[in-house]
Amino acid sequence: MMTLRAAALLGLTMALAPVACHGARADDAKLALIDMTARDLADQGIAIRDLRMRPFPNSCEGAGNPKLSVSNELLQHFRARRFSLESVCLGLSSHIHYDPESGRQLPLANLTGLGHGREMVIPLNLPDCFKNAVPDLECDSKYDTWEHYRLKPRDDPRPFARKFDATVRQYLERTNASGVFHVPDLGQGMFTSSYEWLLASPALPRGYGYALHGPEGDDPEMENLDLSTYRKKADVGSLWSEQR
Repeated sequence: MMTLRAAALLGLTMALAPVACHGARADDAKLALIDMTARDLADQGIAIRDLRMRPFPNSCEGAGNPKLSVSNELLQHFRARRFSLESVCLGLSSHIHYDPESGRQLPLANLTGLGHGREMVIPLNLPDCFKNAVPDLECDSKYDTWEHYRLKPRDDPRPFARKFDATVRQYLERTNASGVFHVPDLGQGMFTSSYEWLLASPALPRGYGYALHGPEGDDPEMENLDLSTYRKKADVGSLWSEQR
């Protein structure tokens, strides 16, 4: 997947969002993936329909991901951190590897058994700045979320995120849209590949949120670990279930 962030055009009067290029790499550590079965994932309070798992009571269908559901215990944990079900669902649906503020790797479940050689990677915790589902706007981003390198000042996503926020809120006021929508729906000739989809919901403080899209191109170098080995690593984030 890619190392260049796609730029976005907000009409003729707005400049292109800065295209991110690599800053200084933080280190050469491999991305640690925790190999998990469906049962392991269920122990973390997450169910995926593609794995033929029994769904949990809290479906992410209303947030745009009908394949995902979470347990009451997981949702209670995140609500104590001021997340909503919608922001949890959007965060878990995002293609992210690293905390943009600390650069610390997030715990990542690597799921096989999807058929046709497919795999899926799901974060098992989220940074606090994802609580309102607009991380590009609210995170103090110092690191890339996909590869482990420190951003240069010109790569800060917030200047574009502020322009994007204004455009989305104008769109919502104009259309009274609700539910899932996508960047082309905003009009104004806008394009950005930063977001998988957007959600208009009164449950979200800014009236909307999004799932982050993964870059395109080469994946970071990875290593597959079991959970006990992962726990012994330094400089990796803890699972939500271990923060209680």
